Amino acid sequence: MTENFPSVPRILAIHPVFDFKGIISSWGEAVECVQVASRREAGQFLPEADILLTMLWQNEFLEGSSRLRYIQSVTSGVEQFDLDAIRARDIRLCNARGANAIAVAEHALALMLGFARHLPMARDDQKEKLWRRLDVELRRREIYNSHIVIVGYGAIGQHLVSLCRALGAMVTVVRRNVEAASGLDGVRFVGDDSLSDVVKSADYLVLACPLTDDTRGLVNAQLLKAMKADATLINVGRGGLVVEADLVAALTEGRIGGAGLDTFIDEPLPESSPFWMLPNVVVTPHQAGESSMYEYRVCDILRENIEKLRNGASGLLNEVV
Repeated sequence: MTENFPSVPRILAIHPVFDFKGIISSWGEAVECVQVASRREAGQFLPEADILLTMLWQNEFLEGSSRLRYIQSVTSGVEQFDLDAIRARDIRLCNARGANAIAVAEHALALMLGFARHLPMARDDQKEKLWRRLDVELRRREIYNSHIVIVGYGAIGQHLVSLCRALGAMVTVVRRNVEAASGLDGVRFVGDDSLSDVVKSADYLVLACPLTDDTRGLVNAQLLKAMKADATLINVGRGGLVVEADLVAALTEGRIGGAGLDTFIDEPLPESSPFWMLPNVVVTPHQAGESSMYEYRVCDILRENIEKLRNGASGLLNEVV
């Protein structure tokens, strides 16, 4: 497959917003790039494309792309791609896993800081022109020396650990493979079966794990009951990690302090959802991964893989097929 990879590959980028062509042109390397905004516009350029950079896929692309060697997905998920058809054509497919890890980790931290410093309440008070006096029942908190439990230790979890430790928090990481965890100062690693124990002392529970059969409904009535009354749940993973009815009940009854929610089972979040109106909830509509740096990091993956293909390497970064 990598034999005779062109020295000057032709890239077809399909995206309506991100300026991939501009980024690729700034490399100053021997590549050619054409960018279009839609699938419909892509057809005339497919016959000459060696590389396809896109999230907008349809199997008809394979019929008009005899030169295609490598597809770089703009997203981490590749559900839209026909893996068998791509594999049959001996085309490499790579995803964008990790491209938004820094953004998601920072977003999780921002939600924690927002709750600690009561920023949502301050914004609400600003709209009402209310100069709130000191209320001993509403004291601000510090991240320093707090206990943060992070579920998941992929790229997001790893970066979030470093951010939390930089602020002086105590961190417990819950992950499947504890044996593979390296020793880090101030960080404790425990297995999945210890989650219900470690949340008892958690000030913040952060979900940064994938949605699987094992993690679906991970946060349920039983786990919420184990949490402290002033603890905060942060979900930057997937909506299905949480039994939403159980969380609504816990928030409404004051059994946990609050929740910062970026993902939901039904998206867009229906107007009828109680999450919109709960005062101890911050909703960020699946925006944790959004960042002006995202397309640059996707192009970093693309650039490294082009070099690997030129050199006949067998393993590409984030290779799926």
